[in-house]
Amino acid sequence: MKHSSRRSPFATVAVSLLLMLLAPASRAEMRQYGSFEVHYSVFASSFLQPDIAAAYGIVRAKDRALLNIAVRRGTRDAATVSAVLSGTRGDLIRKTPLEFREIREDQAVYYIAEFGFVSGETQYFDIAIQPAGETRPLVLQFDHVLYAD
Repeated sequence: MKHSSRRSPFATVAVSLLLMLLAPASRAEMRQYGSFEVHYSVFASSFLQPDIAAAYGIVRAKDRALLNIAVRRGTRDAATVSAVLSGTRGDLIRKTPLEFREIREDQAVYYIAEFGFVSGETQYFDIAIQPAGETRPLVLQFDHVLYAD
C-alpha cells in the first residue's frame, strides 16, 4: 500500500524527520551493507503526535510500536531507494510476521510495520530487505526492548 500526501512541504519535512530521527526514547541505528545504508528505529506509537498518526492510519497506544526502515544507496545525502521487506519479530519462543507499508514523501521512501508489545520484553527482529534491482537481500537482525510510556 502506498500513501501519498498533499500536505504542505513543512508538514512533509516534519513527518519525515519524525519518522526517520524519531523521539528521544527511540534508538535510531544505521547498518552498512556494501553500497547500501539501512537506517532503522523502533519506538512506541504513543510518541507520534495524534494528527500525524491519524494522517498515516497509525494506531497510537502505550502497547503499540513501529519499526521504521529506510534504505539508501551511497551516503547519508543520497536518496532513499525502493525495496521489498519481509520479516518477523518476537521473543525467544514465538515469532510473528511483520507487515510493512511503504510511505513516500516527495523523494523519500521508507517502510513501517506496526506491532503490539509487552513493556520491558526484548523483541528480536529478523528482516530481509531486497533493494530494487538487487538479487540478494540484505539481512537485518537486531533486538530491542520497548517500554510503555
